[in-house]
Parts: sequence; structure tokens; C-alpha cells
Amino acid sequence: MSVRYEVRSAALTGLTAEVTGLGGDLSALLVRSAMKPTALDDGDELIQIEQLIRLLNEASIHLQCPDLGLRVASHQSLDMLGLLGRLLVREPDLHAAFTAAQRYLALHNKAEHWQLLPLEGRIQVRRIEHFFAVEEAQQYREMAIAAYAQLVRAIGGADLRPLRVEFSHSPVAPRARYRQHLGCEVLFDQEYDCLVYDASILRRPVLAMARDDAQRLDDLLRERLDSLQDSLELQVRSLIVQTLGMRQHSLGHIAELLHLHPRALQRRLLSEGLCFKQLVHQVKMDTAGWQVQASNMPLTLLADVLGYADQAAFCKAFRNHFGQSPSSWRKAHR
Repeated sequence: MSVRYEVRSAALTGLTAEVTGLGGDLSALLVRSAMKPTALDDGDELIQIEQLIRLLNEASIHLQCPDLGLRVASHQSLDMLGLLGRLLVREPDLHAAFTAAQRYLALHNKAEHWQLLPLEGRIQVRRIEHFFAVEEAQQYREMAIAAYAQLVRAIGGADLRPLRVEFSHSPVAPRARYRQHLGCEVLFDQEYDCLVYDASILRRPVLAMARDDAQRLDDLLRERLDSLQDSLELQVRSLIVQTLGMRQHSLGHIAELLHLHPRALQRRLLSEGLCFKQLVHQVKMDTAGWQVQASNMPLTLLADVLGYADQAAFCKAFRNHFGQSPSSWRKAHR
């Protein structure tokens, strides 16, 4: 099967406000991009990267707004990252936060990843696409770069602007707009899309106010359970899925999110013929089976995302469950 590169619809946070402010019809634009009218109502809705790119391009043309991607990014904050945001704000400094973002971006966006590369006294944050190049993707690329710069300021401080931004495409908006949005030198037709910062920012501590958001995001997790109140199994499965990559899927933490004592949760599961450890295992294998066949995510990263100590432990669990190694499963199901 072909790999589907999907992104959480929260990546388009700010598009509704921009389209409305420019007098556009968002519903019509969604239909023209082969998306359902409610696609942006829930930030956790998964949309294909091709649809996201098409929507931004269609909107920029229809609204005659060549800097639409940059404008959309200006609305984005830690909230739009969901669980990935929770992970980043718990890191002690920007170096750790950058590293976490590099490793766990798949929690938010499976279509790309970011590399942190050292330069002389500087660092380069390079954006790398997983999907084959899609035409008319300039608005998406510019939104992605500008959103990253926005999130760096949200985590480390409003004064943290890049020294330079580089795009691999030619400008689609007046050059002055780029400096206005990004606040730095902007180069085009470069080898990569990237941001360049002074290396000293890596030592900048994550803002205390950003860490405070972690409790609020925990509350958001609990709110998501409202639609699952009729099924304890669905509630537990949902929380396990959402906390695997952060190593927060212990019985104690899941029980805490459900406002239950761990023993009380165990008793309730047992009364329904369920076992917490078995639910964790099943969620991991359901996720692994789909991820192995539908994406090219390296097995080392997948093992880490699923909470295994190393790739060997993951491969052993996978083989015991499916009767095949992950690599054999991937070949057989493509």
C-alpha cells in the first residue's frame, strides 16, 4: 500500500481567522481541496499532507494573499502541538526541547522531520520532508518554517528570533513581507528550508510559564474522555495512545488522569475482564502493526515512540504478537 503522510489539523491553526478576515469562504475552499467541511473543527483530525498543501495554495490564490502561510503561522502557539507540546515544555532547556521535537514530531506531523545541526557558533534547524515533493507547496513550507520560529519564542522567550531563514524555493510574496513576519534576513533558492540561530540559545531555559501549560494540557486530556464515558476500555486505550511517546502510560498516571486510585482502576478493569498490562500491549501492537506497514518510520524511532527500551525489545514483542519480524511484516503488507 502507498504510505499516507498525515498531519493533525491543528497544524492549520489560524487559517480560519485569516480566511474570514480576508472575506473568504472557508467551507468552499475545503470542498475544493477535497476535504470535508468539518475537517478543521477538531485539532486532532488527521488530514493528508497533499490536502493540506492544496488547501493553503488554493486559499492564497483565491484570497490574493501571497503571504498566507506566514500569516497563518503567526496565530500558532504551543496549544496546536497537543501532546508534543506537553513533551517539549517539560524539558529543562531549548537544547533538550529541540532534541525532543526532532525525535517525536511524528506525534503531530508524520510528513516531515527537523534536524539540529551545529555550525561555527551557530545552529541550523533544517526541515526535511518525508513525502515526495508536491507542486505548489510554497505556502505550506513557509508556514512550517514560520511556525517553528514562533514556537521557539513561545518556549524560550519573545526575543528569540533566527539570525537567518533559508528557503529552497523562490519568493512568492514581496521580500519585505518575509522580513516583516520573520524579523531576520531571508534567503531563497537555497539547498534546504532551515532556520539559523546563535548557538547560545541552546542553553536558554524553557520558560516557566510554558511549563505551567503542562497542567492545562493534562486537563485537556481529561476533557477528551467526555465522549468515551460509556466505556472504561475506550477511555484507558485513548489515554495509553496519547501518552506512549512521553513514557507517561503507567498505571499510576492513567489512573490519575481518570481521577481514580490505581487499585480502583485495576478492580474496575478486572470486573470487565480486562488487564491494564494487556491493554498497553494491545495498544502498542495495534499502533506498531499499522505504523510498520503504512510508513517508513525507522524501527529504532518507532520502538522509542512506543516506549520500548530498545529496538531489540520492540522486535521481540512484535514477533511474538504477529509471528513475523517488523521488517518481514512491512514487506508482506506493502
